[in-house]
Amino acid sequence: MWKRRHPNRPLRFLKRRPSDWLGVLALAFTVLMSTSLNVRSTLNVDLSLVLALDVSASVDDSEFDLQKYGLATAIAHPSVIEAIGFGRNKRIAVTVVQWAGYQKQFVMVPWHIVEGISSATTFAQRISEMTRVTSNGFTHIAGAIQYSVRISRTAEFTADRKVIDISGDGTNNVLPRPQTERDRAVRAGFTVNGLTIINEAAKLDDYYRRHVIGGPGAFVITARSYDDYAKAMIRKLVREITDQQLS
Repeated sequence: MWKRRHPNRPLRFLKRRPSDWLGVLALAFTVLMSTSLNVRSTLNVDLSLVLALDVSASVDDSEFDLQKYGLATAIAHPSVIEAIGFGRNKRIAVTVVQWAGYQKQFVMVPWHIVEGISSATTFAQRISEMTRVTSNGFTHIAGAIQYSVRISRTAEFTADRKVIDISGDGTNNVLPRPQTERDRAVRAGFTVNGLTIINEAAKLDDYYRRHVIGGPGAFVITARSYDDYAKAMIRKLVREITDQQLS
């Protein structure tokens, strides 16, 4: 027969020794980590894409806005949504980074899974709401690549392809040289692409081809001005997502 517990008698589990509790906590931690690892290993995307935007001193506030709103427009464009639907997993993971000089790189929109118009619209809204966090005078492309690799390695998904996209309007002017970090990124399985904005450096696309881009299928898309940024970004995203060499 079931016996009622005496009101003044402590529950048995409250009488455990500290060593007993260590075992319970260890078991709980193991279960939690196993669950997290299962989530990480089962979420597969066709592409992980870091969109790294130049916010150095060569970019004024109006030009930053053209980048920001141009990117927001591009990510939710019908051509981009259609391209995502062609993939094996029919989803990509995207994050937005702002970068400038030495140790001036910041995640402004965290990793987001885009798999249709609804999720793309949500991500676009987050982009349009982000503020500019720095206007440091230097242009540290190498730092932007290095930082993008680092945040990609901690992402909670697995990707068939890993791409870093560097958007900028100037050449690197802080050591190390961008090709050093580009080569490290390529060895780690990344492709580095570029979107050059012709503003002060007329032959910036040639510089990016020599010193910035690398990896399987790497390419440069050129925006003839900041006003051309949104159209250039749409072309770039479609090409990256479909992994095709478009004319």
